Amino acid sequence: MPRHRKRHLTIPILPWLFVLILCLLIGYFSYHLLFSYIILDHSLVRSVISLGIPVAGEREQYNPGWEYTLRSLLYLVTDFDLGNPDTLVKNTLPFLRLFDSVQTWQERPFVFIPELTFAPDPTQPPGTKIQLPSQGLVSKIEPVVLIYHTHSSEMYLGAAAAGGNFQNAHYVFSSANDKKITGIMEVGNHLAEALRSQGIGVLHSTTIHDWPSLSSSYVNSERTVKTILAQNPGIRFVFDVHRDANVPDRTVSIDGRQVARVLLVIATAQDIPQSHPNWQKNYQFALDFYRTAERMYPGLMRPLQIRRDARYNQHLHENSILIEIGSVENTMEEALLAAELVATVIAEML
Repeated sequence: MPRHRKRHLTIPILPWLFVLILCLLIGYFSYHLLFSYIILDHSLVRSVISLGIPVAGEREQYNPGWEYTLRSLLYLVTDFDLGNPDTLVKNTLPFLRLFDSVQTWQERPFVFIPELTFAPDPTQPPGTKIQLPSQGLVSKIEPVVLIYHTHSSEMYLGAAAAGGNFQNAHYVFSSANDKKITGIMEVGNHLAEALRSQGIGVLHSTTIHDWPSLSSSYVNSERTVKTILAQNPGIRFVFDVHRDANVPDRTVSIDGRQVARVLLVIATAQDIPQSHPNWQKNYQFALDFYRTAERMYPGLMRPLQIRRDARYNQHLHENSILIEIGSVENTMEEALLAAELVATVIAEML
């Protein structure tokens, strides 16, 4: 009788090992794309397109390090933000939006700016009440300063961001009419109020410009600034107020308090197909601001930054500048104190 040999089942180990490693890699990179800030950088593609279609160059980014993540792309397509469960619930059950509370500006006392005192008018009849700026007089003053925010979503995180956790560095707006007061809006409001307390007319625009995506934020803010300037020809200074990120020396001690440092960014547009022939005037304005601030508050200012690859809407006004008040790693209090000092510098220059 023929002998039957036992057959041993051999499983190919290498192909399965390869599949396992591939699955692990896919899982690892998927996790980081969804929940962290690994960047999908489209700057090269955008630059090539802008050469053929100049209008595409208007969609300029200030910070090349903050581009699209898969999280933001999914939000753009579906309105669902993987890092913000609130949007998942509200977009699934829209009636919950009716219960959103409208936020109001927080009353924050000034620290560096003394209260104004008003001497009685000798020609005024006795008993006539002196009207203070807080009672509505400021609203009648012609605005000479415009404050707006191209990146309306920027937040201050303090120690959380300093520890490397940037999960909530940008608030995700639910619509163009979202009533959220973000960190950068709060700083802009405090800056505006500090100027008004010194009798300076201010317009503070809180129009949301980086919804639904960051790519069109400068196009949107340009439209806002053009409209405001056309309606208010007396505006002398224009400030696009931002906050920075990844700043090592982000505070300075002034009068015993830790204050967020400030950066001025000048855009020349020399390396991109956009017209900005008078950038030298913006540069001179920035130099004057920098020197005045350093004379008044040594150490407040970081070195001037010049960007040849952007314009940042500075072509709209010769005294237009992008100003970074603090960084995401700063606390809100540090940024608010810096806003007060910026206000006193502006008052000195007017």
